[in-house]
Amino acid sequence: MDGRIRVVEAHLVYSATQRCNDRLFLFRPDHDPAHPLLHLGCPLEALDPESPIIPVPSTLNLIGASAVRALELSPLNLHWLAGNLNHIHDGVSVTAEQIGNVAPFFRDFLSGVARGTNRLLERTNHVFGGRYRMEPCLDLPSAEQQLAYALVNPVKDRQVERVSESPFFSTYRHFAFGDPLEFWDIDWAGYWAAGGPRNKRHTPKTYLRWRRLELAPLPGWESLTVHQRQTRVRCLVHDAEEEAAERRRSEGRIVVGVPRLYEINPFDRPKTPSDSGPQPLCHASDPDGRRDYKSRWMELQAEYRKASIDYRAGYHEREFPQGTYRPPIVKIYTSSRL
Repeated sequence: MDGRIRVVEAHLVYSATQRCNDRLFLFRPDHDPAHPLLHLGCPLEALDPESPIIPVPSTLNLIGASAVRALELSPLNLHWLAGNLNHIHDGVSVTAEQIGNVAPFFRDFLSGVARGTNRLLERTNHVFGGRYRMEPCLDLPSAEQQLAYALVNPVKDRQVERVSESPFFSTYRHFAFGDPLEFWDIDWAGYWAAGGPRNKRHTPKTYLRWRRLELAPLPGWESLTVHQRQTRVRCLVHDAEEEAAERRRSEGRIVVGVPRLYEINPFDRPKTPSDSGPQPLCHASDPDGRRDYKSRWMELQAEYRKASIDYRAGYHEREFPQGTYRPPIVKIYTSSRL
């Protein structure tokens, strides 16, 4: 895993990826969202407040509800969110006041997904294989390219032919057609505060609540109308789908398809795992902008190294470069009794 210094600048869009150990984001067959009696992975009657049945969330709902909670605890601009067979893509940006919210947001989001997934699949293993990767998009074209890359990823990986066919979590239909992103969870803190199982006048279902995931437009899209943004996303996705189809034809490859995807055991790991390759320093449509960012990055790296040496030597008031995170201090306690 890349040990790169984590730095966040205000008003830059960051493309992030979290890779998991297993194929956990694939729906199990009983969580097929196309089933007429299922809604986000549970029977419709289970979502009725008067029903005694406690609903079981799907992986779709787990990801969405975890993102909503993480945004409530650590507000920032979430621009896209899309899942794949074994990883999640998201795009975020922050204001100057929100720079410190990036790490807590990913901590709470990934923790919510991991704990919920382990409960759902009745497992106790680590869900994510390491820390998330994050690179800045230096301009609007590169941010748009990363948005399209995230949404079209299942097509690029030859899992489905069109983004609209993907069984994985995706904000595509929200971007392209305005479909609401609504997810549910249970306020367990409220349930236990009201007496938990000792209180016979309520059940966990009493505390079921619907939450809406709010996505922010890309910087540079604020002046566009909702219709213009939807048209732009559809065009970006269409162009990326056509490019992926042309690549498949030239390589003589075929699409796996949704039925075959549903046959995969979520506990399995690929026999020949693919290498994600080296992490890019940044994304930019202008080579000059990329070179300028690399120069600034080298200067920041040297400044951070000096600050880190002082900090670990005991100078805990040492200032670090803006947008970076201080290294942890490990305290060692010894006992006087042997």
